[in-house]
Amino acid sequence: MSVVSQGISVSYNAVVNANKKAANQWADSSFLTELDRQGGIIHRAFGEQLEVTLDYQRNQGAAFLSSDLQTVATTKTEVVTSAVYDIAELCVPMVWSKKDEVKNSSDSQKVALVNAIITNGLSTHDDMLEQYIFATTTNGFLGLTTHIADAGTGSDGGIDSSIETWWKNKQSTYIDDTDIEATFTTVFNLCSKGSGSKLMPTLMVSDGATQALFEGTQQANQRYETQDMKAGFKTLMFKTAKYVFSQYGGTRVLFLNPKNFQLLVSKDYYKELSESLEFTNANGFSRKIYSAIQTVTNNRSRLGVAHV
Repeated sequence: MSVVSQGISVSYNAVVNANKKAANQWADSSFLTELDRQGGIIHRAFGEQLEVTLDYQRNQGAAFLSSDLQTVATTKTEVVTSAVYDIAELCVPMVWSKKDEVKNSSDSQKVALVNAIITNGLSTHDDMLEQYIFATTTNGFLGLTTHIADAGTGSDGGIDSSIETWWKNKQSTYIDDTDIEATFTTVFNLCSKGSGSKLMPTLMVSDGATQALFEGTQQANQRYETQDMKAGFKTLMFKTAKYVFSQYGGTRVLFLNPKNFQLLVSKDYYKELSESLEFTNANGFSRKIYSAIQTVTNNRSRLGVAHV
């Protein structure tokens, strides 16, 4: 094993743990940062496919009785189904040459090179997740556009919401700053289905320009005589939802709750570091960061989008 590869073996877990601290984890991945903070990144064992159990309708035999001996339904109770997802894979190769090892021969140089390779690999991993989570499908990895469609329809997890209408996500449109807040209220209420719901949206995301468009509609604090008011805000809110923006977001404002939308990651193969491989036809080495992952929803009717 090369000197750099040995250094990576020793340092990898330390760098991963350092990047999990609040100051570094998902450093430029604001949506994944908040999703993680709210418990929406789930480590679990993977099988051949990822199955999510759905309680999709109330008991169809339930009824108010017209008399004490009224006949009740004896048909089989059908209230549970499942959405099924394939596993997606993300791989980040870390490659260096024997010449790199020659040029970084001292201990301090080796440590700097090793940390740079690992940190860049982890940052690349997280940045690609942040980018493609706003897409539709990328080589089997499902983005938010699959789970939250502008029309509310489409197939997700093997369930076609054009046929199974209970699987439709919520949606509404806005034109500009004159109606964006009203549209947010519409979508939020549709997703909530009732005041005080435990499944109301807790996270919203778009690009920065759209967030700024909404923020500009909010009334500023007023200062009155004899009253000194101090206020500061770290995160924009709409009702109970934190509204963050991502460099990869767009004008589609997405509403979700991490109880209903999750990024599942393999507990055995998430940011897993491979063994070192020396190239047979070149003077270099490679190690890989590998993740088995997928985004899923267990209640698509609680997800929503406000779009133009």
